[in-house]
Amino acid sequence: MRLALPFASWCALLVGGFAYVGGVLCQRDNPLHSGNGDLTDLLVVLLLSPLFFFLGPRHNWQPLESSSLGALRWNGLCYALPFLLTLHWEFVGEALGVRFSLKAADLGALDGRSVVALVTACMTLALLVACHVVWARRVGILVPYLAALIGIPIVIGLVSLGLGDAYYLHVHHYCVGAFLFPFFRFPRVPSFIAQAVFLGLAVEGISRWGMDAVWYAAS
Repeated sequence: MRLALPFASWCALLVGGFAYVGGVLCQRDNPLHSGNGDLTDLLVVLLLSPLFFFLGPRHNWQPLESSSLGALRWNGLCYALPFLLTLHWEFVGEALGVRFSLKAADLGALDGRSVVALVTACMTLALLVACHVVWARRVGILVPYLAALIGIPIVIGLVSLGLGDAYYLHVHHYCVGAFLFPFFRFPRVPSFIAQAVFLGLAVEGISRWGMDAVWYAAS
């Protein structure tokens, strides 16, 4: 029961963010439809929400009944606000003149501004991950933490190798967000904000474009 209200609030944030992207930013008639044109993607998000809440927010969301003002500052300013700002991902990229996808072919054709943005993002992420590895060691979960963090990309790489040249890998930004956000699970401000940002990245990508496939047949 202690987690029921935080879970319900977190799910409301998911649905609200999804609808905001669809209805306001993309101006769809039905804000609950994703870029694929139906409710399927939102239903998948809701079905997976208990698992993702268990992996991430349950560890660092402040119980709403403990201190209303404290919960508002922590869950609101440090989580809801960064989450909502990240929903404007596409507009930030356009304002900065930066656009790239994580396909191998596209990465090889980046302009200078996009290269700087990508390198800066990778360095920031590397620093975040390094801090989290230290925190994982301190709480005694280093082995499973690293196993999941490293193992999932290895599995994706092995599948890609198994598919060979017949298919190519396209890592959508919703995939990056959904993969990374559970790892930012510690009750520290940088971890909490990072979790919100990567969750926003996942929700924005799914609502705007849809939960598209990761492997595509090579033409």
